[in-house]
Amino acid sequence: MSDISHIIISLRTELKKLESNQGKSLEITYETLNSLSELTEEFEKLWVGGWGQTNYNHYQNPKNYNEIIQVNADYFYDILSKKQKINVDALDREITKDLAPYKKFQQHLITELSIIRDNENFTNENELLKSIEDFKWGFDASDYIKLRRPSQIPIYDIRALNRGLETPPHIAVVAYLVSLTTKTYSVINFEEIVSRILRQVELKFNAKSLPENFGYAEKVLNEIFENFHSFYNQLKNRHNNRDTIEIKDEYDVQDLLHSILKLHFRDVREEEYTPSYGGSSTRMDFLLKNENIVIEVKKTREKLSDKEIGEQLILDVAHYKNHPNCSFLKCFVYAPENRLKNPRGLESDLNKLSDEKLSVELYIRP
Repeated sequence: MSDISHIIISLRTELKKLESNQGKSLEITYETLNSLSELTEEFEKLWVGGWGQTNYNHYQNPKNYNEIIQVNADYFYDILSKKQKINVDALDREITKDLAPYKKFQQHLITELSIIRDNENFTNENELLKSIEDFKWGFDASDYIKLRRPSQIPIYDIRALNRGLETPPHIAVVAYLVSLTTKTYSVINFEEIVSRILRQVELKFNAKSLPENFGYAEKVLNEIFENFHSFYNQLKNRHNNRDTIEIKDEYDVQDLLHSILKLHFRDVREEEYTPSYGGSSTRMDFLLKNENIVIEVKKTREKLSDKEIGEQLILDVAHYKNHPNCSFLKCFVYAPENRLKNPRGLESDLNKLSDEKLSVELYIRP
């Protein structure tokens, strides 16, 4: 226990140092790059050429809109330098220098947390560790260019086809700027993932006693939540179109989930009252008492916003923190209509509510 505590404290200290130094520098660079959006929109408005055409590099002259000029990427970099006093190559070097310690920390964290690898009690944490291993530090400029490139391009001049598909100069410049912007912003996502895995590992190692079959429960619940939508779709496809359950509201989701849980857990208790919080109590959906896990189920519906879902779940967390048999809260939100605007952000915000009393994990699927 003391070893993992020492590791987590050390990793948190390193992360804090990065946030205070390179993180602050990258934040300033991000704001600088983000301030260029209006100028790059002007570049787009000046373009009179087309993809796959010989005039791909033709633009209106900003000094005389009746005049058409041919330019290359350096033309736009000169504008950035003269109007905004920005040297893009210098910014690139600065970003690369600031990201280097983060990448070094990334490898160090992976090595230090190898203690949890293949441990069945840390299924979700190992998934987070894998996401840290595969973490992408922003997008390449080529990714942005692919997004901007039309799927179908009429070719009117065989000379354009012979040259290959050339990227309009302003799009090449914007792609470079977008790439740099995503690199500076990527550290925020990285810091969130690292903070989350450190907290979850700490909670589990510091738990007085994890149930013997906790690792099995973690793995099974993760699979159930991930595959629930596929399960329901298959259930609707019955022989000779026989009647089946149809999910119309939250209660239908609960009924289906209850049946699935019975396949894997002997003691599944439903609708127990939680202790009072703020003068009111609430019913929990399911309690796996032997595993100290509570499962809260919701379904999105029309006029139920991200904010309202978040507020409901925050209140649920407050209630469950007072429950003697709840050490781990798994919140499952079934969202088949994709009504939520930022499901991953909502997951991240709720997971941050974990503390020494309660580990909180939100799954919004599919």
